[in-house]
Amino acid sequence: MDTDLQQALDTLTRDDVVKLTRDVIDIPSPMGGEGELAEYLAGRIRKLGLEVTMQEVEPGRPNVIATLKGTGGGSSLMLFGHMDTTWGGDEEGVKELGPGYQPASYMEDDWIYGAGAYNMKSGLTSAVAAFEAIVRSGVRPAGDLIMACVVGETCHTQVGRYQGARYRGCGVGANFMVGNGVSADMAVCPEPTSGRVSIASGGYVYFEIRISGNPGATYARGGEEIAVKPAVDAIEKSQDVMAAIRDWAPGYKAAHTYRGQEATNVAIVAMEAGHPWRPTKLAPFSRVYLEVDTVPGQRVIDVVREVEALMEDCRSRDPELDLTMSVIQTPDGAEVSEDEYVVGAMSRAHAAVHGVAPEITFDSWVADTATMIRAGVPAICYGPAGRSAYGGSGYYPIEGEHANADDLYKGSQVYIHLALEACNASR
Repeated sequence: MDTDLQQALDTLTRDDVVKLTRDVIDIPSPMGGEGELAEYLAGRIRKLGLEVTMQEVEPGRPNVIATLKGTGGGSSLMLFGHMDTTWGGDEEGVKELGPGYQPASYMEDDWIYGAGAYNMKSGLTSAVAAFEAIVRSGVRPAGDLIMACVVGETCHTQVGRYQGARYRGCGVGANFMVGNGVSADMAVCPEPTSGRVSIASGGYVYFEIRISGNPGATYARGGEEIAVKPAVDAIEKSQDVMAAIRDWAPGYKAAHTYRGQEATNVAIVAMEAGHPWRPTKLAPFSRVYLEVDTVPGQRVIDVVREVEALMEDCRSRDPELDLTMSVIQTPDGAEVSEDEYVVGAMSRAHAAVHGVAPEITFDSWVADTATMIRAGVPAICYGPAGRSAYGGSGYYPIEGEHANADDLYKGSQVYIHLALEACNASR
């Protein structure tokens, strides 16, 4: 084994990775509240003797960027991940799920639990631990190694009464980073891919469908009939619209595959209707929130036109239906070729640690890699988390977010292998 590589690997310990992961989980960083974690990570890197750039995306929300300068002539690699968590743990319906959704780590056997353990503090800490080990080892590759911790990746959006930094996400940190001069020859984002190399991320078009009603009374009255406009129940009307969406969805998904597989989804993710404080009156409005996923290469306008046609069909079948539709958010997907150098280098690094080549795959989630790719930086997702303690891999189950400590340690080793190959490769 190369002497520099062995030196960097020898500097890393499993305890380093576990402690860092638990420390980071123990610092709450919900969307809009990433500041304390950013300061913690910046402080760790400064203690290594490196300068840290704090990009203020908005007050209290800085990106953290540090560079280990190369000796010259090599390619630059960026390891980058987000500090925000999917949930803050205080949301209705989430806070009741138990400690695995709270920003307080605990361990059961070799599994680390807590908010962000899956998405994606464990991946981020695996990358940070690898970066720190290389710096502490004294090894200096030819090219620059960049560590970037960004805010606001998770798919949050401001809508209705949900306004402010808590709802400003969907890549705001990565977009700010690349828009303000931070770039690299290639990049890897440690999202929880279960050790697979993901060359594509998806997108979506997010709609608000508003249905208006007429708030008639729910009660009966005796005596003389009063001539009034008939009541229109917005909840009942919205049920018809949602049924039409469900009927339309299979055809949409079948028409938009990727790499020969079904890769999109159509989901009604939320609904608001009526006034819960007003008994005896039917709902005068309802709002249905519709997500229509996209694959790389799809155009937003085409999806909008499809949904507009669906809504017009709903109106034609019910002249009483008062419906308006608006587009709220439209992150695009992106992809890189399997022939990109970073894909091969990542595969070789994984094989060096695990003894087998990784699967090359795609994920339909929205990831910051799409921002990097659109900025001209070949970027992939590869993360050591994603395996479930309860079988299989993928989105964390009801038991709470968790990641395996051995997986994370091996993930850090993979990133060291990657960095010392990629950064020593000629540009």
